[in-house]
Amino acid sequence: MITVNQLFIYPIKSMQGIALTHAESIDGGFEFDRILMISEPDGRFITARQYPDLLKLKTAIIDNQIQVSLPTNESIMINFDEFSLSNEATEVWGNHFTSHIAPIKVNQFFSQFLQKDVQLRWTGKQLSRRTKRYPDVPVSFADGYPYLLLNLASYNYLEQQCPEKLDIRQFRGNIIIEGALPFAEDGWKTIKIGDVIFDIVKPCTRCVLTTFNVNSAMALPNNEPLRTLSYFRADPDGKLDFGMNMLARNHGTVSVGDKIEVLERQPAKNYLKNFPKDTLKDSQPCIITFGNKKITGNNQQTILEQLEQHHISLPNSCRAGVCGRCSVLLKKGKVKSLTQSVINQDSRILTCSCIPKGDITIELKKQ
Repeated sequence: MITVNQLFIYPIKSMQGIALTHAESIDGGFEFDRILMISEPDGRFITARQYPDLLKLKTAIIDNQIQVSLPTNESIMINFDEFSLSNEATEVWGNHFTSHIAPIKVNQFFSQFLQKDVQLRWTGKQLSRRTKRYPDVPVSFADGYPYLLLNLASYNYLEQQCPEKLDIRQFRGNIIIEGALPFAEDGWKTIKIGDVIFDIVKPCTRCVLTTFNVNSAMALPNNEPLRTLSYFRADPDGKLDFGMNMLARNHGTVSVGDKIEVLERQPAKNYLKNFPKDTLKDSQPCIITFGNKKITGNNQQTILEQLEQHHISLPNSCRAGVCGRCSVLLKKGKVKSLTQSVINQDSRILTCSCIPKGDITIELKKQ
């Protein structure tokens, strides 16, 4: 069963998040999620991409106010009633809208921390910003979409390949799920969690923000985890995807432990596979024989991935052990299955969800 593992909101864009047991879906995203943002005095947004120290600032919600604490434990309370009443021009990623400016004492607090003149802005009670591709859908100060879904199994797969120690908080997801196959979310189109129906609109393209340690705000070596993502999550345009952007069709409550129902599926996006030979930790070599071709594989990646890396293509769609299009006959050897349904009694296996345990021989299933 696929369920919600963790929930997070980020009251101030680029600052530390808050873990919740349940969250309320309202206009623009989860309640209190990214409703505040640091900006230049002219309204252009500022993030931890340029100022990583923002990641060190802790946030808390106390009596409908936001508390921000510095690493020195100095803190300030932010009262929404003290923001300007006027609608001020604001910009996030070329998206132009209006917001409200914090009082001078709050702006001075953040200006002193960053050693530059900045303002804190609030979306206001009525959101004026709209999602670019969906002009009827309001959104807060999030980069582009109201919700970000992460699959814990996909994160664990990335962590296994990456030479640096990772933290799932580096990816700043709102909803973290467990119980699904790695990257099963690529083939989902509409899901239901608790009371809320979500449409998955696009994979989330990742940036340098994911390379910063969430506690120290120091960059990880070798541009990780983007470097590792480039081996198996790069599209033909060179964009690196991890996680799924979502819209909500209705308001409601999402709680840790809620079951995820997949209401509609879609073809998964294909990614270029280019693993260097030395990137797979603790892998053992094996020979994969497919028809009259033999390739040197490993016991860490799925058979489908390894065939693709050697320019051998199989029909596939979901890449999650559901559609059955990548089925082959296992003639010799043993495999490890990532789900119970991918190995049948007649030796048919799904290559997207099986990993070789050693040398194997496979062939296309007979029609």
